[in-house]
Amino acid sequence: MDRIKGITMAEAGWIARLVYRALKKRVGLVPKSKTLAAYDTAGLLASTWMDAVCAPAKLIPVTLKELAQLKVAMLAGCPF
Repeated sequence: MDRIKGITMAEAGWIARLVYRALKKRVGLVPKSKTLAAYDTAGLLASTWMDAVCAPAKLIPVTLKELAQLKVAMLAGCPF
């Protein structure tokens, strides 16, 4: 059970919807961390910008980076 409910596409503002669409296109889903960050638009944009800055590193595929982030979150016991 989630402690905090993330912002859905229907509830999101126009900036969050743009970010959600870009994430769905790039990764295939919208991570829970982004739906939670959507409560604060500035935080969502900062988080997305950081991901975009790190993404061009071509040594590791983007999907593998996302899987690694999820695995680290699971190992750390992240409740989200």
